[in-house]
Amino acid sequence: MPAAFSKVYRGSRMSLIEYFDELKRASELLRSSANRVLVIHHDDADGICSAAIALLAFESLGIKTDRVCVEKLHPTIVSKIHSSDYDAYVYTDIGSGKAELIEKLAGDKPVVILDHHDPVMVSKPNVLNLNPELYGFSGERDVSGATATYLFADKLADVKQLAWAAVVGSAELGGSLTSLNRIPLEHAVKLGDVEVRESAGRERYYVIPFREVWDKLSAKLTILGSVGYYADGPKKAVDSCIRKELNEGEIERLEEYRKQVFSKVMAELRRHGIAHSEKIQWFSVGDSFAGMGTKVLGTFTSILAYRGFVDQRKYLVGFMNFPRTIPGLGEIEGNWTKLSARAPKLLAELISKEAASSVSRLIVEATSYVGGYGDGHSTAASGLIPSGTEEDFLKKMEELA
Repeated sequence: MPAAFSKVYRGSRMSLIEYFDELKRASELLRSSANRVLVIHHDDADGICSAAIALLAFESLGIKTDRVCVEKLHPTIVSKIHSSDYDAYVYTDIGSGKAELIEKLAGDKPVVILDHHDPVMVSKPNVLNLNPELYGFSGERDVSGATATYLFADKLADVKQLAWAAVVGSAELGGSLTSLNRIPLEHAVKLGDVEVRESAGRERYYVIPFREVWDKLSAKLTILGSVGYYADGPKKAVDSCIRKELNEGEIERLEEYRKQVFSKVMAELRRHGIAHSEKIQWFSVGDSFAGMGTKVLGTFTSILAYRGFVDQRKYLVGFMNFPRTIPGLGEIEGNWTKLSARAPKLLAELISKEAASSVSRLIVEATSYVGGYGDGHSTAASGLIPSGTEEDFLKKMEELA
């Protein structure tokens, strides 16, 4: 194997062995006990690729598998998921930060969580939180949700034909792939689905079946899944991965619509400004993104974080109204607000030096304070809070910061 493809593990060899042992144990549990499995996944490229990999593994074993795409988790959504009649539930690229909620509401059926977001521990034996962060790896550098799903699925069945999808799911991490992410990369290269190219001293991954580089393909899948969330976009995106074929025209139409909406909202924020406290800055788009999935709020907030009129030293928080109807689950109780938080560049540098609190810690604690739920990474996080609690949430976040 060329040096460029060598496996680089940040965790200890013992933690790697323990992690792989747990993956094997979970795969044996589902193989022996599940005839019907529900896969729960996120609507960005990482979640879509994760779902495709999981579906391929289960269906190749003759296990009937359905999927549902959710953007955030809170009790009403988790209760609806586990009131459905399945033998087992598999969360991909979502759920690790809300594992205690899943543990509380899941009952006694097997639950496997394959995620890379900041995790919490669980104790019930039927809930297996197989987040590599619990074994010494970084969910921001070493492993994507799609890679975590691929490593599990590889214990179930031969899923190497979708190794390229784990590579594409890892594009959100940026930079050259390292550590656990190199395992599906090696498989995809060997199979002839991915070609490694050098550009400006960094690796770039060309996905041969799509004739596209990994990050651009990732962006297209995210557009289809998130902008098209209420138009069956997640299913279309998962099917596209399995078929290795994209509807470029539909993606272009969705992207053009998103650009128009983003441009209008950006102009309004530039004109009227955003609100500030000592350590936080925030804005609300209300229903401006209606018709698209709430993932687009995170995309917009990430773009906004680089604009010149945004304070690079303050946490940036965006709010939007959360639709009550979730495709595949139906209507949920209550009225909710979705929030996305980002650390602009200067603040992100302070967080990396541990000179400022991580975004995920602030969001998890502040959402919990107002009866909501949040999760994420050190520089990017999101959550759901009851509508009308935004002011209390911001006060608590300011206090914590």
